Amino acid sequence: MVEMLLGVYGLILWLIFKKFKLLPINLWTVVTSIFILIAVLSFGFLFLTRYQPATSFARTYVATTPIIAEVSGRVTAVTAEGGKPLRKGDVLFEIESEPYKARVDSLAAQLKLAETKLAQEQRLMADKAGNQNDLDKAQSDVDRLTADIRAARYQLEATVVRAPADGYVSQVTIRPGQIVMPMAFSQVMVFVHGGTPRLVAAFSQTQIEFIDPDDEAEVAFDALPGKVFQGKVVALQPLLAEGTVSAAGQLRTLDDAWKRGRIPVLITVDSDLSAYNLPAGSNAMVAVYTGEKHHLNLLRKIILRIKSWENWLPFH
Repeated sequence: MVEMLLGVYGLILWLIFKKFKLLPINLWTVVTSIFILIAVLSFGFLFLTRYQPATSFARTYVATTPIIAEVSGRVTAVTAEGGKPLRKGDVLFEIESEPYKARVDSLAAQLKLAETKLAQEQRLMADKAGNQNDLDKAQSDVDRLTADIRAARYQLEATVVRAPADGYVSQVTIRPGQIVMPMAFSQVMVFVHGGTPRLVAAFSQTQIEFIDPDDEAEVAFDALPGKVFQGKVVALQPLLAEGTVSAAGQLRTLDDAWKRGRIPVLITVDSDLSAYNLPAGSNAMVAVYTGEKHHLNLLRKIILRIKSWENWLPFH
């Protein structure tokens, strides 16, 4: 972009000094020409940065959920395919269920015996031939086994792992025969929640003074050179990671106070991007038109479109 501006300015100077010879070439005219160039570029950059800010730190994001088995065992079947749409409740994979079925049957037998014992104690108490301690113990056994069988049935149902929502899975490397365990670091696949990816643009802290929700925006994706989409500002994130403190056993120092975090700004795109097969995580350049200094809007629009066309260059 700077190269183009310098080329245009150089052409203007050539027309003035060489082609039409409107001004003589001397020290005064040369210094003045350089000063005008520096002044125009400096003031233009300052005004554009504050009133029509733009950033190339923009990306689409989706929410993901790591899939972790709730019970341990050997995988018997994997039905989910990477990238294939899924509905909530669809089966992702199955774990060997026989040990859990046996556990449920064993507890069911024990519960039946405990209920029989409880009924006997209740009859003895009704005939005034029993004691309260035996009745309480029998009731406790029935309650405990009822809770155990509920937990066992939950584990049995957990041998079939299902999609937590509408979406699809990625990185499906699990295969039948693999042993899975209910541990946080034992993730077997990534579930990607359905819906349109959200575009987040990160602006420097010197650029957000005039950015407000509902401001107009334009988006140029790196993967779609020459295409500019209309959008709108939804919200500015009110908190930065650099400004948070978590409970820890050590005092936090301010050695990293020099680091200036960028402000995430949520942008919606008016067009349907599904037709362009843009993967989540696609980078983009975003320009926001704050409503201040309207006469600069055209310049920012031109610059954004030039940047978009530059994406045709493979080394850009």
